Amino acid sequence: MTYPVQISREQAQTPALFWSTFWDGAENLGDWRVAPAADPVNPGGLDASQQLASAIIVSLFTDRRAPEGWRPDEPDRRGWWGDGVAAEGRGLDPLGSHLWLLRNEVATDRIAERARLYALEALAWLVRDRVAARVEAESGLIESPRRGIWLRIMLYGQDGAALYDRRFARLWTEIGASR
Repeated sequence: MTYPVQISREQAQTPALFWSTFWDGAENLGDWRVAPAADPVNPGGLDASQQLASAIIVSLFTDRRAPEGWRPDEPDRRGWWGDGVAAEGRGLDPLGSHLWLLRNEVATDRIAERARLYALEALAWLVRDRVAARVEAESGLIESPRRGIWLRIMLYGQDGAALYDRRFARLWTEIGASR
């Protein structure tokens, strides 16, 4: 499944923020691709045509550092190492989401709602940085074959047009949110 993102003339004249990860919808595996020599963003380098989709995946499925004291018996608060070296006062949000905190929870409506709120927290920077005008998230329970939680992410541009719409179901089950 692909998520087309239109590249503006201004974006084509600047280097890519980061390359795109292309996801195999059947296997939920990601890989990088080499951009064609005529690519307007990163000619001959790594393909950056789906930066928005990649930014969403990184934001959702990178482990954000857990709050102090989140579990007294668990010393590993995870988090991205770069958050610890980011300059103070630069207004940067920590990378990732707290979705990983749900890994040992039994899937219930309450946990599905927490997943939705964690996703919105992780993607809030997209609105703050004016990448999107609005971010929405939905979540619910998967009843079979294993109990789990699905998560749907939708982003909208300044004109109200949909920029991104993807439902994560099998991937969510694989990262351990269900029993």
